[in-house]
Amino acid sequence: MANRCKLPLLLLLCIVVAIAGCTKAPQMPLRIGINPWTGYEPLYLARDMGYFDKTSIKLIEHTSASESMRLFRNGTIDAAALTLDETLQLLATSADFWVVLVIDVSHGGDAMLAQPAINSIQDLKNKRVGYESTALGAYMLARALQTAGMNPSDVKAVPLELAELESHYREGRVEAVVTFEPIKTRLLGAGARVIFDSSQIPGEVMDVLVVRKAFAEKNPGRVRDIVGGWFKAISYLKENQHKAAEMLAKRQKISPEQYLISQSGLRYPDILENRQMLTGDAPALLPAAQRLSTFMIENRLITLAPDIRPILNGSYLTR
Repeated sequence: MANRCKLPLLLLLCIVVAIAGCTKAPQMPLRIGINPWTGYEPLYLARDMGYFDKTSIKLIEHTSASESMRLFRNGTIDAAALTLDETLQLLATSADFWVVLVIDVSHGGDAMLAQPAINSIQDLKNKRVGYESTALGAYMLARALQTAGMNPSDVKAVPLELAELESHYREGRVEAVVTFEPIKTRLLGAGARVIFDSSQIPGEVMDVLVVRKAFAEKNPGRVRDIVGGWFKAISYLKENQHKAAEMLAKRQKISPEQYLISQSGLRYPDILENRQMLTGDAPALLPAAQRLSTFMIENRLITLAPDIRPILNGSYLTR
């Protein structure tokens, strides 16, 4: 009797083990680091509109791009929305990622804002100018001064954290700041004056999505989902501007009207332009990357000019 009882139990155990062996382990979501830049908001729109599965793609908001870069480097996140200069900084130390999407091109979204009494860049001679202590902040400051025939030594440059830019301006601790949306729109509402912006250096300031190679190779569907969801969100944003603005303005702590104004300083490349920028023997993104790389070397932000071509990957640009 005892032996007859053991057989079914043994058989049941084998079945349980077999079923467990066939059950797939739950997949980790694609974790994307994002900081508070207006141009990244369509990712939240894509999530909220259901354009990708929330369980398979997770948006993780950071206070700054520096935090996104740090967590990307140490493997805490699998992807990050970054400016092109930040991407070059990553590439200078590691090439284990791909650029899979050009998110936006700044056409006025990044700017130098001055106190009302300041009428031009020349008026800033020997005055304090706050800028975020990143490559892009330094680049925008240098390009603004260059257009006015000035050198960085002509002003008192004040490196600040992102969270400090707005308060330093409002408290009058600097005569001008180099900043971007949504801080730009908020300061304009407080009387700030635009004396330089990225529309004066077209095509030089842009944002991209980087994804770790190992994750993309193992989970190509996840990467295609986020890229496809992005383009769906851009289409919705263009066709339903006011509805989208109401959804996204709260996150940016501005009004829907201010959100729409902030969008005028951005251009979102469509899928065709993305292919032109990321594929072929001479990808269209290359000249901007080379110009930026030269600037970063001259200003000791990187030591060697990294070749960005091998990390440009347009293969995930499918609807």
